[in-house]
Amino acid sequence: MSSQNPLAGKRAFRMAAAVSLVLALGACASIESIGTLGLLPEEDDISAPNFDSYQAVETAYGNVVAGKTEVSDLAGYGFDAAKAPNVERLSYLGIMDRFMPGDSAKFDLLAPQVQACIEAQERCSAVVFRPQHIHAERNGSLVLDLLGFEQVTEQTGWSAEVIFLAQDGRVVYKILSGRPRIEEVRDRVQPLGPLQDLGDKVMSAGSHMKI
Repeated sequence: MSSQNPLAGKRAFRMAAAVSLVLALGACASIESIGTLGLLPEEDDISAPNFDSYQAVETAYGNVVAGKTEVSDLAGYGFDAAKAPNVERLSYLGIMDRFMPGDSAKFDLLAPQVQACIEAQERCSAVVFRPQHIHAERNGSLVLDLLGFEQVTEQTGWSAEVIFLAQDGRVVYKILSGRPRIEEVRDRVQPLGPLQDLGDKVMSAGSHMKI
């Protein structure tokens, strides 16, 4: 009966460990390649049915002429208060809060058209449009993301805010502001992965315990 060679046993063990490591790495690589096919979550926040870009908003905004354009004509330029989402309507009191919040001394600093509109009270109103198109997509390692160790979110797109002040049914003042190009990357890292969320829940539950 031949005795077993200890060196041969060590070689076999090392070979098996190496094969296991290669298979594990291959599985992870396969998962990562699948992740590039769109398994990580993504979403679109679109509030601009009539505009496909910030430049389109600027063009439509430029076609509205303060002192000439009627409120009823705004829909023809893409600013349809009856159909557009996230529209805000302001009375003259809301306009005061918007342009000089808590400080009536700033009234004299406002544009003459805004002053006249506020002084007209019930004959003055405003409509605020907030068109935007923002795409959020999670990138990075699928394994680290699913396990909760790291979540990398990229946001791209644009957003705008357009305000039209109207007096007696006619636009008397307008403002455009916004972000023509949004490019943000948020990297959320949790060294403990899912255990970190569990710890937060335990601490939260403990804070409600009565002694």
